Amino acid sequence: MFIFGQAWKMLCRHPLRSLLIVLVSAAIAMWSTFGGAVLQENHKARTETLDKQSNTAVIRPSSQLLETRQGDDSSWTEHYLSWSDYDKLASAGQTQGMQYKYTVAESVPVRESKSVQAITTGKTSDASADKTGGNLTLQSFYTAEAAQANEYGPYEVVEGKGLDYQNSLAQNVLISEALAKKNNLKVGSTITIGNPTDAKKTYEYTVVGIYRYTGNPDNAQGDDAKFAKDNRNNVLYTTYTTFAVNGFDTTKGKGWSIPDLNVVFTFQNRSDIDKFAAALKADLPKGFTVSSPTITHYMQSIEALGTLAGTTRIIMIVLWICGALALLGLVLLAALPRSNEIGMGMLVGLSKGRLAWQFMLETFMPTLVGLAVGLVLGACTANPLAGALGAQHDVHATGGLVWQVIWIGVLCSVALAIVAGLRVTFFRTIRLFESPYISDSADSED
Repeated sequence: MFIFGQAWKMLCRHPLRSLLIVLVSAAIAMWSTFGGAVLQENHKARTETLDKQSNTAVIRPSSQLLETRQGDDSSWTEHYLSWSDYDKLASAGQTQGMQYKYTVAESVPVRESKSVQAITTGKTSDASADKTGGNLTLQSFYTAEAAQANEYGPYEVVEGKGLDYQNSLAQNVLISEALAKKNNLKVGSTITIGNPTDAKKTYEYTVVGIYRYTGNPDNAQGDDAKFAKDNRNNVLYTTYTTFAVNGFDTTKGKGWSIPDLNVVFTFQNRSDIDKFAAALKADLPKGFTVSSPTITHYMQSIEALGTLAGTTRIIMIVLWICGALALLGLVLLAALPRSNEIGMGMLVGLSKGRLAWQFMLETFMPTLVGLAVGLVLGACTANPLAGALGAQHDVHATGGLVWQVIWIGVLCSVALAIVAGLRVTFFRTIRLFESPYISDSADSED
């Protein structure tokens, strides 16, 4: 207890230096815990979680081809792929031994009515519905897997419920929050839309849910869209069955009545998507590309996390180097100028071992306190701090990470304590017999 008491007295005698050791240790431990959690979550997101994503592939117009599209020129529908086109492409994939499942998404522009008016801005074209097919878009999905590959971006239902893909009699749609707000619509409201090429044909739907987008694909347009129907907040979502029952799934349509067919292929492995793209290369229509919307959406969702992980890694390295140098400097500052104290202790009967243990405790205690404080702060603030730094992803310090920080921190504390203890070990005993009052010149005269 005597050694502990002496070590504590020495720490209290130099409060500023002791506080600095605690603060530096806490800063290193906190950022190591937080940074480790970010790096761990980023690695998990790009490996384990990525492997769980649906491996879908679609054959859609490239960005370059989409730039030539004019929303008031129905001849653009000549670029749409038909069922026969997909049959040819699917056969090309099967000849290479590709195994896949598929589902369908299909859409047409539709006319607005008094019950539902499209969102427009000052930049929105005022072209008539006879030219554009309408200011709204009716997008259908055959299954939930098709909805996951939505080219307008992933969405979540925030009010009401999602689409029932098993109900063939339902006349339900999902509408965006913005569209609901503009038209004072709510779950249960009834809306009427019109046929793209025949204004006299109308269809009545019930709003079963209100959605909000959770991602923003590169080609998806919002209020910046030239034509209202291309604003993704003007998209009405329904099931493929409802879409077909109302006659939109037709091979006899003209102009904007021709549905934009999008077959979504699903593979067991992500690597199969690249093989599928290679197999289709020779038969792929000009201007079309093979891509994976689900993987693209997911990678975009973790982009901010990856950016934070890169920044965090750099800060961790800098903090480790600067923190280690600062702690080493503080330990040496506390240990080196104490020759007289070591000598006096040995004169009163203290061994080098006990003095070295005291020096080690003077280092060990504040570094362990800093480690504990930093560890708790880092673990408790990991998720809110990551959110404040724009991670857009949940980040948590796992038990394995916490234990890793603990044992590495303890090892570093022990290493610093050993450095302090070595100061006593290397003290020369002969200095106990040196008198400061006898000079070398006096010795030479004798």
